[in-house]
Amino acid sequence: MEKSRGSVVVWVIVIIIVLLLVGFAGWFFFIKKSGEGGRCKNTNKCQTGLRCADYTCSSGKTGSICKTYNDCQSGLYCKSSQCAQPPSYTQYFDKINISKIKTGSPPGPNNVPVETTEFKTTDGIEVDLAGVKSTANGTFYFALTDPVTGEVAMSGENNKQQLEGRDRGMGTDLPVSPGKYDLNFFYNDELVYTTQITISQ
Repeated sequence: MEKSRGSVVVWVIVIIIVLLLVGFAGWFFFIKKSGEGGRCKNTNKCQTGLRCADYTCSSGKTGSICKTYNDCQSGLYCKSSQCAQPPSYTQYFDKINISKIKTGSPPGPNNVPVETTEFKTTDGIEVDLAGVKSTANGTFYFALTDPVTGEVAMSGENNKQQLEGRDRGMGTDLPVSPGKYDLNFFYNDELVYTTQITISQ
């Protein structure tokens, strides 16, 4: 009798331990939310106030993981996959103007650029630099990226333009699908400006 009572106690302890392990595993794999820097598949797997960026829970503060500037707090850029203070382009030029133009011909009296961030797939885009410093002689280009995935939809990296210390611009058609895009502007391969544009049919 004593022997069977002892084995019952052992079985009860074993069952309790198994239930605790199953409960902990369920919490760990299905309920637990990751903190800053933790792994994630989506934002629901991150603690409150964090979002899932590139499979990592991120607060969007300086140094946090990001794929696009939308993963960062307001005023920060996503640079080399980390939220960071934006560099100042004012040491090179005063302003970046983004405009729509007609496709097939350069800007001029018959193709006057209209400043906007709203485009149609039949428009061309013109990016002009104003107030270029005489000492600014680097290369520049712009690219469009998907604001959710960070994938590059269009890039002028293989067609960089030389600034040569004077106001310059570059334009192109918009061979991309309708949607919202981050327009990233690079000077000497450094991201110096980003904004969002919308392209519709």
